[in-house]
Amino acid sequence: MGSAGAAVPLQLGSALKDWVEAPDLAGYRRADPRQVVAGALAGIERYQLPDAIREDYLSSYEGDRMVESMRYVRAYPAELPALRDLLPRIQAPVQTIAGRHDPAVPPANAEFLHDRLPHSNLDLLDAGHFTWEDAADDYAALVTSWWNGGYAAPSPRD
Repeated sequence: MGSAGAAVPLQLGSALKDWVEAPDLAGYRRADPRQVVAGALAGIERYQLPDAIREDYLSSYEGDRMVESMRYVRAYPAELPALRDLLPRIQAPVQTIAGRHDPAVPPANAEFLHDRLPHSNLDLLDAGHFTWEDAADDYAALVTSWWNGGYAAPSPRD
């Protein structure tokens, strides 16, 4: 898991913080969602998205879908404190992968999870928000290792 807010208090990049803290969504409803998504995709540094994949990203948020998807992050202030308190009780092994220089969701969020989940691994990759694309080989190696038994490696913390 990775690339989502988790830390309490919130630790978010400025654009995502603005989404969470906006008093209403009227301005976002007027914005062109394709431009918003294109701006986010510009953060992909080392991978050239194929045209079909780029178009899929852009079209996935057309109409009201962008604003409606913002409900997820706007719930962070209310829901993350409750989730924080549950983290130490999760006994399932967890592999967290995050971008070391993610401008939207800083690594502090992944570190927050790692510090509270009793059976976790944390890997920060040399990537931004789109870790699975910018560091695809490293990301795939971590996931493959996890599937092949790496999940057994995390040990309980004192």
